[in-house]
Amino acid sequence: MSNATAETRRPAPGTGQLLAPLGLLAAVAILSTHHDGLPFWLGALTGTVSVLGYLACFDSPRGIWQWLPALVGFCAAFLFAGQFLMALPA
Repeated sequence: MSNATAETRRPAPGTGQLLAPLGLLAAVAILSTHHDGLPFWLGALTGTVSVLGYLACFDSPRGIWQWLPALVGFCAAFLFAGQFLMALPA
């Protein structure tokens, strides 16, 4: 017998939900110290891929254990955007 109202619970965050905020934090760390050259572009690429991963992984977080990495990733995305814009050459 199937229940149409049953929802799948995912209390623990998945691998992607952990890697996206960690990638964003890594990109922020790279961009805060390197403002030109290959490290800058690798940090920018890491941040861009992590933002896309964040948008894909956190379309609908369920439970507190998924909301916590979503909140960290949301804040890290703003930090990444700020670091990227400050590092762009004028």
